[in-house]
Amino acid sequence: MQIEEFTLERIQSLYENTVDFNLSDSGVHPYTLKELLTPEQNAKLLELEIGYGWTNGATELRQSVANLYKNRTPDEVIITNGSAEANFLMVMSLLNPGDELIVFVPNYLQIWGWARALGIKVKEVALKEELGWQPDLDDLKSLVSDKTKMITICHPNNPTGSTLPLDSMNQLVEFARERGLYLHADEVYKGSELNGEESPSFADLYEKAIITSGLSKAMALPGLRIGWLIGPEADIYKAWQRKDYTSITTSAVSEYVADIVVQPTKRAEILERSRRILRENVALLSGWLDNNANIFSSILPQAGGMAFVRYNMDINSTKLVHKLREERSIMLLPGDVYGMDQYIRLGIGAPKHHIEEGLKHLADYARTNF
Repeated sequence: MQIEEFTLERIQSLYENTVDFNLSDSGVHPYTLKELLTPEQNAKLLELEIGYGWTNGATELRQSVANLYKNRTPDEVIITNGSAEANFLMVMSLLNPGDELIVFVPNYLQIWGWARALGIKVKEVALKEELGWQPDLDDLKSLVSDKTKMITICHPNNPTGSTLPLDSMNQLVEFARERGLYLHADEVYKGSELNGEESPSFADLYEKAIITSGLSKAMALPGLRIGWLIGPEADIYKAWQRKDYTSITTSAVSEYVADIVVQPTKRAEILERSRRILRENVALLSGWLDNNANIFSSILPQAGGMAFVRYNMDINSTKLVHKLREERSIMLLPGDVYGMDQYIRLGIGAPKHHIEEGLKHLADYARTNF
């Protein structure tokens, strides 16, 4: 089997820990366990027996995750090692060689690459900058064939931070329902909407929705490596069968903490912290863009820990990112990893002083060299 290199993950894994200013991350600055848990919870954690758990996730945790959605049961949930494993299992369970998959782009391209490696034909629908990084849903009509099996969207979007209005979500659901298509949504940024109004889950709008989510982005807990897959019970069982061939179980320690943080009160507390950090940093970025409008521009994100920034410099985005890393110790993601040159993805979830200093170096480099 031939598989294309996942360039987004490769460039981050090579360099994000080697720089002074990592502005490539798309999540929110993580918690420590001391900040996150009460003394009593931390004490209980120390007494936890670190054995094998349920291969589809602890019953209590699956119930707690099911409670985040309307009328869902634990059997419609599988707990995974991050949302990345959820995406992997979803493709393995529901798509076969010869099927067609429609992907809204730009997008986190894990599903795109893995599906192509398995012999699935991938078609793309563009989110359009001139529409505020919204899709023209009429573009879907020309792509659907009798081989189309699934539509997939990252919502809120990585890398633009855009969100769909409810009317557009409902239109997308009706499009999929009329044709009997699966509608997959990566909702790992759900809850980070800057206006404080959390978007509904596609799982609550459509019976054939498949949702991947987890604790890494909006919930600011990437090191727990807890994700989940939500969908019809029969399809979740298929994913469980395949998980027996991958990671078997998630961490008992991580599941213990996860069941605490997905409870309504704690989840609301975590998401409010995330939104507070993001609002402050979006305001910082907005002022920086105004001061450097001849070089950089962006439609500011509505959610998520990143902004997709266009630059007016005569240099390829990958070359620019490497020069910034080598000469200024700044790490960004090039638009190339999304197939879109002349853009950079800029993380806005780190502490304000870190982003502020990194942006100063970025502007100085651009003005000095271009």
